[in-house]
Amino acid sequence: MTKPVLLADVGNSRVKVCLLGHSRVTAFDWQAGAGRRELRALVEDLQPQFIYVASTSPRADAFLNNECWFSFPLQQLRATDVPLEILTEGTGMDRLLSAWITWQQCQSAVLVADCGTAFTVDFVDAEGRFQGGAIGAGLSVQERALAEACPHLDAPLNSAAAIPPNTAGAVFAGTSLAMSYAIEGLAHRFEQEQTCQAQRFLSGGDSPRIQEFLPTWQRCENLVLEALAAYARREH
Repeated sequence: MTKPVLLADVGNSRVKVCLLGHSRVTAFDWQAGAGRRELRALVEDLQPQFIYVASTSPRADAFLNNECWFSFPLQQLRATDVPLEILTEGTGMDRLLSAWITWQQCQSAVLVADCGTAFTVDFVDAEGRFQGGAIGAGLSVQERALAEACPHLDAPLNSAAAIPPNTAGAVFAGTSLAMSYAIEGLAHRFEQEQTCQAQRFLSGGDSPRIQEFLPTWQRCENLVLEALAAYARREH
């Protein structure tokens, strides 16, 4: 029986893994010893013939390489592995892979917004050139920071009113609603700079919370894993 190929998307707080050719995704908290032990047990059980890794966290790499997949053949993707013309420096693999897989599907200009620990908005032109984008504090990060700095404020709650009349609605408007406007405003700015319209994609763990405010954006699950799968199929 052929051994499986494992795909791993290493983020700022979680590792998401799946097998090539399968849709089931399992997430682990790499910052916790228990999470890393669970991941190691899974890898040992699967005995993969190869592991493809996309990581945004050098700290996570130090843990995972030492504790989870050190005994298996592995390729950690670099910017030079992504089949895009990259016009930036130091861009994270999650941004590059998400941009590549959406551009590959569309073969036209794309905007990709990811809403995780950080939120990012990136632009790829119609010729497949990664132009760059923006990075900011993610929605959950903003909410935690605000709650810590101002513990007297109510937790955010969506208000039907255009101008929220209470604190909970005001906090929601200043976080979730403000982020959706920020993403839309950045997209408009990038399109103006490139004098074209782009197809828009929304991903990340917090994306369901703002999707209703971004109706022209197509929400996609697990873009990085999808890109890793496409890359792995090219190699196998």
